[in-house]
Amino acid sequence: MTVPPHPQPNPYQQSVSLAVGFMVKIMGNLESSCGKNPELVVDFCTGIEEDSDIAFHFRVYTNSMVVMNSFQKGGWQEEKRMFSDPFMPGQPFELRFLVLENEYKVFVNNESFCQFAHRLPLQSVKMLKVKGDTVLTSVDTF
Repeated sequence: MTVPPHPQPNPYQQSVSLAVGFMVKIMGNLESSCGKNPELVVDFCTGIEEDSDIAFHFRVYTNSMVVMNSFQKGGWQEEKRMFSDPFMPGQPFELRFLVLENEYKVFVNNESFCQFAHRLPLQSVKMLKVKGDTVLTSVDTF
């Protein structure tokens, strides 16, 4: 499914059904507001409710790091941090998530960036949520 290339709602959500080979491609531009470093969050959730489990939580703290985690049964699990940040405020980005058999593989601007092992079954993921200090130009799933 392709969403037209004009600004998308923020926060953005879309129902999904994950399988090996599924890909999400997010394009946008991080924007600073009030002088703070912009953030971007992408969540692969088990439902639409606020307290739904999150199979994969990907949070960008620009000029600092990327944090990955999962939220299960009301609590955050062990956090994985990457002290590398390929996102630049004011610059367009392309962020891709490829679902593999044992992990999510993340690409930023066509470069392999990191991976995150599955902590919840793929079949449990029903919703993709994207939010943060960004103008979303497109969100594609295929």
